[in-house]
Amino acid sequence: MRELLLEIGAEELPPSYVAPALEQLERGARAGLADLYLTFEAVRTVGAPRRLALSVSGLAARQPDRDEEVTGPNWKAAFDAAGAPTKALLGFCQGRGVDPSAVRKVTTAKGEYVAVTVHHTGKPAAQVLPALLATLAGKLQFPKSMRWLSDDTRFARPVRWLVALLDDEVLAVRAFGLEAGRETFGHRFLAPGRVAIAHARDYEATLERARVLVDPVRRRERIETHIARLAAAIEGEVHPDPELVDINTFLAEWPTTFVGGFDPRYVSLPREVIVTALREHQRFFAVTARGPGGTLKPYFIAMRDGDERGLDVVRRGNEAVLTARLEDAEFYWNTDLKRTTTQQIEALSGVVWMEGLGSLREKADRLQSLGAWLAERLGPAAEAAVRRAGLLCKTDLTSEMIGSGKEYAGLQGVIGAYYAREAGEPEAVCDAIAEHYRPSGASDALPASEAGSLLALADKLDHTAGAFVGGKIPSGSEDPYGVRRAGNGVIRILMDQERHLDLYAASMESTRILFANDRELPHAEIMKKLGEFWRGRIETALDEWGIAYDVRDAALEARPAPGTADRTRPGWIDPFDVLLRARVLAAFRTDPRFEPLAVLFKRVSNILKAVAEPLPAALDRAALAEPAELELALALDRARTRTDPLWEGRGYAEILPALLEMEQAIHGFFDHVLVNAENPAVRLNRLRLLSEVRALFLRGWDLSRVVVEGERATAASELAELNRG
Repeated sequence: MRELLLEIGAEELPPSYVAPALEQLERGARAGLADLYLTFEAVRTVGAPRRLALSVSGLAARQPDRDEEVTGPNWKAAFDAAGAPTKALLGFCQGRGVDPSAVRKVTTAKGEYVAVTVHHTGKPAAQVLPALLATLAGKLQFPKSMRWLSDDTRFARPVRWLVALLDDEVLAVRAFGLEAGRETFGHRFLAPGRVAIAHARDYEATLERARVLVDPVRRRERIETHIARLAAAIEGEVHPDPELVDINTFLAEWPTTFVGGFDPRYVSLPREVIVTALREHQRFFAVTARGPGGTLKPYFIAMRDGDERGLDVVRRGNEAVLTARLEDAEFYWNTDLKRTTTQQIEALSGVVWMEGLGSLREKADRLQSLGAWLAERLGPAAEAAVRRAGLLCKTDLTSEMIGSGKEYAGLQGVIGAYYAREAGEPEAVCDAIAEHYRPSGASDALPASEAGSLLALADKLDHTAGAFVGGKIPSGSEDPYGVRRAGNGVIRILMDQERHLDLYAASMESTRILFANDRELPHAEIMKKLGEFWRGRIETALDEWGIAYDVRDAALEARPAPGTADRTRPGWIDPFDVLLRARVLAAFRTDPRFEPLAVLFKRVSNILKAVAEPLPAALDRAALAEPAELELALALDRARTRTDPLWEGRGYAEILPALLEMEQAIHGFFDHVLVNAENPAVRLNRLRLLSEVRALFLRGWDLSRVVVEGERATAASELAELNRG
């Protein structure tokens, strides 16, 4: 068994590029070795800012010999009338390196063909690996790549060296205009010279002697251990930030941590401002007092790529840079506090929200109105807080802290809450302002307060409606205004917080003011596009909840009962309700009664699909004469009586078994009643009866979307039913 090493040495890579590249390298190596029929025990990748490395242990020394069965041309086309090989056969044999006499006849589903057994003699690993390694290196993808050679070679940063070893043997790998060797480079400052790797297994130990911890797991452990020890030494603990640990892990090859400090007066600034000043540009860790909710201490913990020599100079330099940033933040804070609430609100009039859709002041008016509308339906007690927060929630966008301090732009909403608190606003208002941007992404926390959730819904509904009215509809992968993100936020709040909301009505309300300002807008067309958008967002959310595609579609395609005021509303209109119905159907799917229920519905539904004539507006019960059709009408009445209160109370788990009780009556109807009767009135009345049976199912699920066993046989029986008579 052999040991393989590939190292790609480059200029410093961005921290976020290294881990994804290592994952690509590992996947590619596993697939490539399998394609070469080279077995191995383990594949491992490690990397640091200046290097990406692949190691394979327990690698086979050579490919195994193997026989391959290859099918060639049709047997009749392989030989002429005299039995001599044709050009087709000769070409096939030449390409496979076999003599025509070695071929044989095989019978396949397509007929008789020529076949041959091709023997492949395995090659040494050293012979086949160079091409694979060069391909792996050249195919690595990055968010942004650059060119530094005269050809089309691209990589995240210029590649400066290559190492390729099979045990102690250098492999002839050529990539990025370089020939691979056994020499790597140590730490840029601590061991800057060339370092020879004697054997592939010595790679990590050799680099560690050259002050490079190439294993990111070990670097992370070193950083976490050291920052925790330093924080404890100043009677504090590190502000939790796993992402910042990841960033620092890929910023250094020999991480060394140290403590720095800043003027305690800055601790009076909002906590998030200080953490952001430490984190965003300096990549420093904040330190808090011990215990839950500990206050920030006037210290930071930083990392440098090197050892402890000259650390005092580094510390003083970092403290000076941080002080300048905190001075800026303090200036922004003090300047903003001089503005009155009235001045903050007035300033919104001078800022355009979205081109053609008015100012932030107009948006604030809409948020107040829409927030109150939502509160009336979802949380009446929060209406006052939502209305006030709707007016104030965008005022921090005109502040010095958010508008001038670019590194603090991500604190919008959070800073607004601080300013509102300083102005004496109620805590519920401040919380709503702080939370109204949530969730900003799939992993972001949801608003924690009632007013925050309602204002977040209002803001995202208004943003989505405004984008559609303003022609900023996302297309393909393009979504510069973050409309999908806003839509996903609406669905997450409704589903995760178990809130029932009619999205069609909410969209109508959110567009009401916008359309009032421009009556020439095609309202119906925009609402149609909005509906398609919302359905797509709900569909995606159900996928993320792990709902099977056919169950998802069955719940989305539900229709309200005939005669109800909202019968034209689609079944997806209430996202949380869709989730409830989908979960119930998914759970019932394991019940042995599920398949009969689905087959039953499909039988009814497929018969009705073939009907081109309009059905009567109502069932003529007096015209029902056959015992089987009378029994079905009676079973339908019983099912309605039992399920009507269940529909109202969303007792979906009890509805499906109740509907199943119609099974025998429906089967009896099909067995003893001629649906396609010659008398048109009788035929249409019987179809009307079936349509009412289907409508009862459709209140919750379109079971024709569900895939069940035996579906083909069922379809055949339905076709026979249509052709009866």
